[in-house]
Amino acid sequence: MGNPVQSLQHKLDAARVQFGRFLRNWRKRNGWSVTTAQDWAKACPAVIPWPLRVAGGQWGNIENGKVSQPQPSTFIQLGILNECLSQPERGTIKDKLLRQRVHQAQPVLHPDGRPWAAEDWFACYIGKLEGPEDLWPRQEDLDAEAETKRLRSLFDQVVEHGGLRPVSAAMQVLRLAGELPMDQVMAIENALFAGERLPSVVLPIAKKALYDWVGTVAVELVPIEEPIEEA
Repeated sequence: MGNPVQSLQHKLDAARVQFGRFLRNWRKRNGWSVTTAQDWAKACPAVIPWPLRVAGGQWGNIENGKVSQPQPSTFIQLGILNECLSQPERGTIKDKLLRQRVHQAQPVLHPDGRPWAAEDWFACYIGKLEGPEDLWPRQEDLDAEAETKRLRSLFDQVVEHGGLRPVSAAMQVLRLAGELPMDQVMAIENALFAGERLPSVVLPIAKKALYDWVGTVAVELVPIEEPIEEA
């Protein structure tokens, strides 16, 4: 019989990853950066009091699943932010780009139109509530996220092993990928340097190029792929 505590921890870890992807999907749908909520609070403290802001670093860490035990205030802050987005009055914002981002943003809502409150964000974090279907991460996205992290880890390992310059190393990988559209080049660069998930169409291209590169600079670090069993 499995360890129930360990099983629960695995479920909570998986829920944390999904929550991070969900939060990122919501942020990207609104066209925000990780600091937009913080910038809004700074510009309009009467709308979002500064102590109740979601800080940029905090947001990024949650997205990347790096916060294993967030404070209760985290969910209160998300609830306040979401409630503010459900109101027509969003304060006087001088910066044009920030004003555009804030006024175009949409809150996370229940099917009946109620905005998510602090308890909803917490329930989602522990895997008891799923977000709206259009924002909820699909399994293939989570798989691509895990594979992207594995490829980035391999890239970092080889760079450190060979004492290489990361930018030069990335250029070598891209050369081995062949002629690519600029958006695919940017996707690979963002994956290697910023941890952004590789789109499914780019993932096999990046993987082959990276493996080919590792084979030329550190053949002993080339991963051994598990054979695919015949049905």
